[in-house]
Amino acid sequence: MSQSTTRASSAPKASASGLTRVYLLAYNVVSFCLWATCVVRGAMLVLSLAPTGHLPAIFHHIYFPLLTTTQTLAGLEILHSLLGIVRAPVVTTAMQVASRLLLVWGVMYLFHDRGDGHGGIVGGDFHESLPYGPGAKVGDYAFLGCLGRGVWGRGVPSWWTWLRYNTFYVLYPIGISSECIMVWQALKPAAEWNPLYWWFLVVVLVIYVPGSYILYTHMIAQRRKVMKKKGRAE
Repeated sequence: MSQSTTRASSAPKASASGLTRVYLLAYNVVSFCLWATCVVRGAMLVLSLAPTGHLPAIFHHIYFPLLTTTQTLAGLEILHSLLGIVRAPVVTTAMQVASRLLLVWGVMYLFHDRGDGHGGIVGGDFHESLPYGPGAKVGDYAFLGCLGRGVWGRGVPSWWTWLRYNTFYVLYPIGISSECIMVWQALKPAAEWNPLYWWFLVVVLVIYVPGSYILYTHMIAQRRKVMKKKGRAE
C-alpha cells in the first residue's frame, strides 16, 4: 500500500551494533538523496512543462533510472525487518514495499505507454502524486537519518516528529487512491497482454481494501504510541 505515508521505519533498534547503525544511517542518507532528487527534478519539470501542456512527459524524465532505482532500493527494508535490525514489523513493511514495487515494475514498466489519454495510464496520476509520495519519503528518510545520527544533540525536533506522525491522515488516502487508480487503469492493457495478469491485478485491488485498513490502523497505533511517549517526555 501507499509507502508515501506509511512508516516502515529504518531506525535501528536500541541494541543494534555500531556497524549496523552506520549502515542504516548510510541507507537513510542515500534514500533521502534519491527521493529528494525525484522531488526536485519533478518540480523543475512541472514548472517548465506546465505552460506547454506537456505534464505527462514528466514520467519519461523521472521513471528510469531514477525512480526505478530509488524504489527498488526500498526493497532492502523488508530484509532489514526480517533480520531484526530495525523496529518495523515484517508484515506491514512487506505490504507497503510490495505495493510500491508492483506499481513501479508491474504497472508503470509494463503499461506506461498504454491506456487512454496522454501519457498512458500513468499520465496524470504520476505527476499529481509527486508531492505526496516522493515528497513524504524525503521527510521520512531525513527524519530517520537524524534519528540515527542524533542531530541537534537530542535527536529529531519535536515539530518534525509531530508532522511525521500526523500528516499521514491526509497523505495516506491521497496516496492509496492514486495507487488504486493506476492499477485500475492497468486492467485493460493487462487483459490484452495476459488474462492471468488481469486476474492478478483484480486480486490486488481486492486486497487493497483490507490491506489499506490494516496499514492505516497500524499508523494510527504508531502515532498514539509516539505521541504518548512524547507527552510524557515533555
